[in-house]
Amino acid sequence: MNKSIEEIAKVELHCHLDGSTSVELIRQLADEQGVNLDESKLFVSSQCDSLDDYLQCFDEILKVLQTKDSLKRAVVDVAKQAYNDNVKYIEIRFAPLFHMDQGLTMTEVLEAVELGVNEAVNTLGIGVNLLVCAMRQHHTEQNQTLFDFIHQHHHEAICGIDFAGPEVGFPTEAIEDTIKYGLDKGFNLTLHAGECGCMHNVIEGIKLGSKRIGHGVAINQDKQSLQFVKENDVLLEMCPKSNIQTKAITGLEALNLPYLLEQDIPFLINTDNRTVTQTSLNEEYTLLIENEMMTLEQVKYINERAVDYAFLSDEERKQLHLKM
Repeated sequence: MNKSIEEIAKVELHCHLDGSTSVELIRQLADEQGVNLDESKLFVSSQCDSLDDYLQCFDEILKVLQTKDSLKRAVVDVAKQAYNDNVKYIEIRFAPLFHMDQGLTMTEVLEAVELGVNEAVNTLGIGVNLLVCAMRQHHTEQNQTLFDFIHQHHHEAICGIDFAGPEVGFPTEAIEDTIKYGLDKGFNLTLHAGECGCMHNVIEGIKLGSKRIGHGVAINQDKQSLQFVKENDVLLEMCPKSNIQTKAITGLEALNLPYLLEQDIPFLINTDNRTVTQTSLNEEYTLLIENEMMTLEQVKYINERAVDYAFLSDEERKQLHLKM
């Protein structure tokens, strides 16, 4: 295969809206809204000590994502970045409750992001869906109310739910009832797990019914756990640069990609937060290839296979396969 990284058709399944809104748009929104922005807080620093440290960047970005207009434009902006990476389909995740600080209602937040999806699909020709993030640290009632709302007010662009937030103090068992509640509503489920060395959070998430695991790197050196992932046909959503920055891994070799490829364990490479991490999907794959973790042929293979783990209907998957 003579294709370059740029030419390979891709899928992205783990990308946060707030953490991926471009600096250019953030600046523009801040100017329009009269928001005093500290740009040094938009990116993770080289001195980042942990996931908690990493997450502080989002407080600054969220200041300008509190209007319907800004949310719509942010979705289009992130989709454009993915389009430039030759992504044919992306699932963008966001936490609606974090966009209501200035009075937006849940209805307005969801309408805004859906308008953004429609504009991106119609102008770019890229497939875009949304994942709604519940937060591990929020009260059970708060997350259940969120699931009730998105279930009652059907939005075609919302294809599933996610659980994000700190794992330490809020293990998978602590949110088990909320997970079951979401699954009972018929939602597709992915959840952040194994980002903080908590191997059991990954296993418990799969046992509860998660179709995909966000990050999951705590299990990457454990062959028994990896076989459990394979047996349950669960895809690991990996984000290499982000995981290095948050100290989830000490280096790329900790991802154990050659073993995963050899064992045909489902995984996909993603950006996580394009702006906070200062990355693109093409850069992520280039880093892995330069470090001899993957070949171009393997990049193509995992992206084609990832279509089967996208939260799409059978017919939509069939159409997406044709674009790969």
